[in-house]
Amino acid sequence: MTFTIMAEPLEVLACDSFTAAGAPDDIAAAVAHSLVLTNLLGHDSHGVLRVKQYISMIRRGMIQPAERPRIRKRFGATAMVTLGYGFGQIGARFAAELATEMAREHGIAAVSLGQTTHVGRLGEWTGMIAAQGLIAIGFAGGGFSHGFVAPYGGRERLFSTNPMSFAVPCGDEGTLLLDFATSGVAHGKVMLAQSIGAPVPQGMMLDKAGRPTTEAADLDAGGVLLPMGLHKGSGLSLMMELIPNLLAGDRPMSAPEFHFGNPALFMALLPEAFDEATDFAIQVEALKARVKAVKPAAGFDEVLVPGEPEARSYAERVNEGIPLPDQVWADLCALAEELGVCVPIAPPPQTPP
Repeated sequence: MTFTIMAEPLEVLACDSFTAAGAPDDIAAAVAHSLVLTNLLGHDSHGVLRVKQYISMIRRGMIQPAERPRIRKRFGATAMVTLGYGFGQIGARFAAELATEMAREHGIAAVSLGQTTHVGRLGEWTGMIAAQGLIAIGFAGGGFSHGFVAPYGGRERLFSTNPMSFAVPCGDEGTLLLDFATSGVAHGKVMLAQSIGAPVPQGMMLDKAGRPTTEAADLDAGGVLLPMGLHKGSGLSLMMELIPNLLAGDRPMSAPEFHFGNPALFMALLPEAFDEATDFAIQVEALKARVKAVKPAAGFDEVLVPGEPEARSYAERVNEGIPLPDQVWADLCALAEELGVCVPIAPPPQTPP
């Protein structure tokens, strides 16, 4: 069963909960907006489902809710940003904005983000860079031994789900965005499946005995997620552990103070720095149109390009509301009661114009 609520009151509830837990007003508002936007786009695994997790991490000292990012080092077209284990969304936005600014100056930029917690949907930040007319690449790791993913051929946890994201400007001021975990299924999607009592697809998990399973609860009981694409996904995951972690200054294998992290690396490229022609976005739009024109295979209604499912979800949910699993809504209400936060009454869904 699900409970449907409009975006605005849901955002207020999340914001007030973070404020009550110690976050400054502007930080609480930014994190709440990011989570609800993610729900609107259909990625419920990275939406307000995370409020309970974040509040728990604040209470355990794993998130410092008032911390803000700062530039630790700059060298040419590169920079290191450190967050002090504040909300990852705040650090990721800062790093993406800095990468955009530096790429406009140098033609290319790379900005690492260290001492950060969960950055949310990685594509939000690469999409933000691409919306400014630049090409964006984002990597995120998690720190060895702090994840849920076994390397190919193994049955023990080692990697995090280690996402990658690519975004490019497209025609009509849009973007073409790709964002995926290097595990077969993201941890948040397992959390979502557990909240609604749904199975995880076949081939994505092993239980604690190393046997294939589709039971989402088996992950909490010591199971592991599997990498996507067998050895290829495992190799990508290894690179996502190494590159963002080490360039962000986090040393999970040798630094005892490293306790948690979602270190990231954002790269931005200015198309005009490589080719003076200013039709990059037009060419992207033309290729996108060619992909859309391909005849669908049996069992498919159309060929989709990255971002289309999200755009359709947003158009529907912004008018009809966001469906939340009953357990997620119950958790939000229970947290609100604990924190002394008022639960807003959801207005009725609006009729699309």
